Amino acid sequence: MKFSSKCMGLSGVVLVMASTGGLAYAQDKACILDGTFQIAGQRVVISDCVENRSMPKEHFREACKGMSEFTLAGETYKAKVTYSASCPPAPQGTCEGLFGGAMNASYYKRDPKTLEDTRKSCLMQQGKWR
Repeated sequence: MKFSSKCMGLSGVVLVMASTGGLAYAQDKACILDGTFQIAGQRVVISDCVENRSMPKEHFREACKGMSEFTLAGETYKAKVTYSASCPPAPQGTCEGLFGGAMNASYYKRDPKTLEDTRKSCLMQQGKWR
């Protein structure tokens, strides 16, 4: 399973990113993503979490790794990733059923415009926003 950042736009790319780690399966249920980037002259803060709903562990790790790096305008960006048993509480918004139902993504520390762009990206990928 391979995910492309090309179809997601900036809000989709910022939405989910991760890398690999060697933790037990219980710790592989969620990828917590953190980073601060300078993109197109703007400071972008990433504080998101992706939760595995139905993917085999190996596919989830592959998806997280594939989303951990993104390239915009020829520059590659990477987020810090921590695996966890669950996403932190109290997100600003959650996209349920992302990528065909396999994952949920929760968003933290979003400004109002970025949060709205993220909501639209969720709906375009046939997720349910809450």
